[in-house]
Amino acid sequence: MRRKTTILCILATAALSLATGIGDLLGKSAILCSSSACMKVHSSSFATAFVIPVGFYATLFLLLSLWFFLKRQEDICSMILCSLLGLELYYTYLQIFFIGSLCRVCLLFLALLLVCVLIARAYRERNAVLLGLMMFLVAHFAFFYPRVTLKPTLTLDEVAEKKAIEIFAAPSCTHCEHAIEYLRKICAKTGTPLIVRPVSISTRDMDQSVRWVTGKLFECKSRTSYRLAEKIVWENEKEARKLNNGKLAVPLILVKVNGTEETFRGWGKDVQRAIDSLFETTRNLGIDTLGLKKSYASTLIESEEGKTLSMCSKGAFCSEDSD
Repeated sequence: MRRKTTILCILATAALSLATGIGDLLGKSAILCSSSACMKVHSSSFATAFVIPVGFYATLFLLLSLWFFLKRQEDICSMILCSLLGLELYYTYLQIFFIGSLCRVCLLFLALLLVCVLIARAYRERNAVLLGLMMFLVAHFAFFYPRVTLKPTLTLDEVAEKKAIEIFAAPSCTHCEHAIEYLRKICAKTGTPLIVRPVSISTRDMDQSVRWVTGKLFECKSRTSYRLAEKIVWENEKEARKLNNGKLAVPLILVKVNGTEETFRGWGKDVQRAIDSLFETTRNLGIDTLGLKKSYASTLIESEEGKTLSMCSKGAFCSEDSD
């Protein structure tokens, strides 16, 4: 009875990991779990290893463990199962402490894998348990091999603490492009630092945003620098949501001047005038308004990429795809 249960449990776990791998490969992971936490995990660089979804590796080793189990070589089966458990525990650790989101499918896989270890009595093999602990440490070394060199040009600008313009922007947002172009003119005229904080409102945006941060901060473009840059983009998204009542919509502009902070959502003439008034640039600097038309509160446009472009009195903006 225990033998049949072990076989069924390993097969069920392998089926789940295979489905996850196929979903990640085809970009259809939302079929298994469409929550924002799951999407964040599966769109991250941690979802693949050497360009191949990690679900395929798990499936391969689970089937290998099953083969050894059927061959009555339960000691080798135990070592493989404990190794996978150590790797999955580290993956869960990453989700909690680095990614900041827990994937339900991953938690289900962890639970099934733990059941496999218990039913197969893999924990009785001392070497298997030690191997599992070792794989936890090996995974950390593999994901975060210390190959990071910061650019020497990074300095702390004290002026930015008192006067600065921060803009949360996404690569696919045309309103962000217009806003950055206009804000650059204001910053150039007033000597105000312009801080661009990349975010992603779609899975396609993520890679571009991360690579932009990597190029700005690191001299070498290693896997570690990419993942650290990925963390920065996630933090930007978290901050943008906090400033916008939990919703990620760009452009989102934070203006610090004369000891005050003003937040502007979207882009349009009204936003331009408000920012101009803060810096008193409308008349003195002669900056034009880039020919943007006045926006209307009742207009809603559905873009080709599935994002909703909402035109309101505060300005036009792009928002992330709804779950």
